[in-house]
Amino acid sequence: MQQSNAGVELDALLTKSDPDSMDWGEYAYEDGEELLSRLNAEDRAVLFRSAKTKPASWRGCLVSILHPSKVDESEVLIDALSDVDDNVVGAALDRIYFFCGFNRSAKKGVFEDARIRAALFWDRVRLDQSVVERIEQLSQKNPYLAAYWNVFSEAAGARGRRP
Repeated sequence: MQQSNAGVELDALLTKSDPDSMDWGEYAYEDGEELLSRLNAEDRAVLFRSAKTKPASWRGCLVSILHPSKVDESEVLIDALSDVDDNVVGAALDRIYFFCGFNRSAKKGVFEDARIRAALFWDRVRLDQSVVERIEQLSQKNPYLAAYWNVFSEAAGARGRRP
């Protein structure tokens, strides 16, 4: 089956974009989110399957527009923790922490914020021991992420585990 116009447009946008660019961060990601929301189930499946063959910048942009309130997007986001590119992994971990309800401010440092939590995703992540172990492993590599892990592990009931 041929991909929809939205699928072709999203693929083109992800291909020409860089997740670290100001253009992507300021407005292009919104176009990506909108195009992703217009895809039917079949186009979404094709897009997500093709991600493995795409460049790291494409995958990084995709990760940055995923919303784990949708089951297929949550699985792609969790799978990105095993990407071969450290930047894609970092972007995935950042989004996972955010959608699990963890944020950071200059005053408070890392803190739990249930208002931003996607409850079903939080349950999916915290109850899957292999995902928790992968998050812990990745967080040990970076002091910035270790601060997230400390708050995350306490909330997830993994208290004895510290990076």
